[in-house]
Amino acid sequence: MNTECAGILRKLLHIRASAGTRGTRLRAAALLLLLCVGSRAGAQQVGTIAQVEGTVELGRAGTWTSAAVGSAVERGDSLRTGRPGGVRVVFQDDSVLAMADTSELRIDEEVVDSNRGVAHSLFRLLQGKVRTVVSEYYQRPGSVFTIETVTAVVGVRGSEFVIVFDPVAEVTDVVGVNGRAEVHSTLDRVGHAVFVTAREITTVMRSRYPTAPRRLRDEEFRQYLDHVEFIGAGKPEGVVAGLPLVTGAGVPEGERATLLPGVTGAGVQPPVATSAGYDKPPDVSSILQQPPPVLEQSGIVGIRF
Repeated sequence: MNTECAGILRKLLHIRASAGTRGTRLRAAALLLLLCVGSRAGAQQVGTIAQVEGTVELGRAGTWTSAAVGSAVERGDSLRTGRPGGVRVVFQDDSVLAMADTSELRIDEEVVDSNRGVAHSLFRLLQGKVRTVVSEYYQRPGSVFTIETVTAVVGVRGSEFVIVFDPVAEVTDVVGVNGRAEVHSTLDRVGHAVFVTAREITTVMRSRYPTAPRRLRDEEFRQYLDHVEFIGAGKPEGVVAGLPLVTGAGVPEGERATLLPGVTGAGVQPPVATSAGYDKPPDVSSILQQPPPVLEQSGIVGIRF
């Protein structure tokens, strides 16, 4: 039973006798207990925490607890990181999300319709920096993957991107890593769209539309990848793609997404922009400038914070 339910139950059991007989109060308390427990039993796990570095907390029903590898992530949960702090989450749709330090994110929606092969996800970045590798589900019509801030709405299909939000300056930066992201201002969620591709950036300030895309210099691009690097990334995590937490084994079988036709593993390679379209698999080790020998020498697996 969660903290909120327990608090209400304690108050109910201490109501004065004038509010009714003791038996009536106990029956009401028992009913409340069943409702609370039932609501938790019906909560849906949508992902699993695959890596934790430093301080990471999981918020649920108004209570924050320390997050650990293997912790279940449910719809409606929030995640926040300290300094230092970082976390990687693998979702039931095979998407992967990494958060840098001093970041906070809320998971508003994560629904997979395995029968139709489509998914809907909505995240709200309250502050900090996140990087996502969006799975093949979002290449299909009807699928929507969105991250929102106070100033920006970012929608993607089969892409990898970084989004940074400064809540003090109220500025959002969206940087493409692979594929293409569609960026709107919260002023207009339909029109005035800007598309960013690999190594491009757009900025959205409060009460402004997104700026025209600008190509980043190598040093600028590396700075945006800092603290949210997917070491050995590629399907989507390379050398760690077969681990249970990454394959989604931490998600109950009944709630786990069915792999799309043609997908043979847990990870899905997002497409990368080419002159002929989004059909060339990315060489993630070159993108992150971390060749496989670096992994073998350092022994580092997962996100590098």
